[in-house]
Amino acid sequence: MGVAPAAGTLAASPAATMGVDPGTLADRVGNIENLVALTSGQYTMGSLILMVSFGAHFAFLLYFLMTSLQLAPRYRLVPIMSSIVMLSAGLSLMQEFNLWRASYEFIGGVYRPLADGETFTNAYRYGNWTITVPILLTQLAIAFALPRPELHKRSLRMIIPAVLMIWTGLYGQFGESGDWARLNIWGVISTLFFVWLIIEVRGVITRAIELSPRELVAWPKNIWWYFLATWGIYPIAYALPQLGFNGDVVVARQLLYSIADIASKLVYGIILSRYVLRRSALEGYAPSAEALEVSPLGAAVASSRGD
Repeated sequence: MGVAPAAGTLAASPAATMGVDPGTLADRVGNIENLVALTSGQYTMGSLILMVSFGAHFAFLLYFLMTSLQLAPRYRLVPIMSSIVMLSAGLSLMQEFNLWRASYEFIGGVYRPLADGETFTNAYRYGNWTITVPILLTQLAIAFALPRPELHKRSLRMIIPAVLMIWTGLYGQFGESGDWARLNIWGVISTLFFVWLIIEVRGVITRAIELSPRELVAWPKNIWWYFLATWGIYPIAYALPQLGFNGDVVVARQLLYSIADIASKLVYGIILSRYVLRRSALEGYAPSAEALEVSPLGAAVASSRGD
């Protein structure tokens, strides 16, 4: 998900912050979190962002498992896959939180990085995206009830550019400590794969509009715009280090990454689960209709059954 950065302002040398040779240190630490001292407020805010992020994913694990019980069998895999995403993302973000706490030490009134030689890295996010992004994309095809042969083909066509996008972004993000050529060149390459992915996702959405019941045809259209808005946050976070090596940039990037993760995984999963709940009801599955009794759609389905 580390897709293309826009051209930004070159960051100042970290030597002023750490009192070391920037070239040597940059080669060693990779991410800017290891080059910037934080105020107490910045450190606390970063800790809170990461804690809320992994906590939110763990909190919704049970929600998605319970939601699956209300769905027609053909759609139950959608929230079950979301529960897998919640577990994987929660564990990854908890690791980021633990690294954040271990890599900073309070000295001289500020939190300084590289405590006891421990380095912070955002690479765990990329590792998690390698696991969860293929699941999220496959969910889309399953939720929209694509015929099985087409489902497999379109899922694969989305997964290939997605994984290439993530891996090229991972390689490029290690240039964020000052190697702007590496950061930007690989960011552009990652963006090309992102564009390929968007084209494939648009193809799935187009088929979803054709296959969705008339009452639900607006859902895939809205999901398309939601997909673009939430996934578009990642390149901003990727590019942010070029604005300067300071604590505000460090915290802002963790905030952007966490907002994007929650929106593109957790909220996205809720949206797809609500869609397939309505679709199950329209297809006559009684538990889904009962779950929607308080809504006009649920009442209409119940009425058609003679309830």
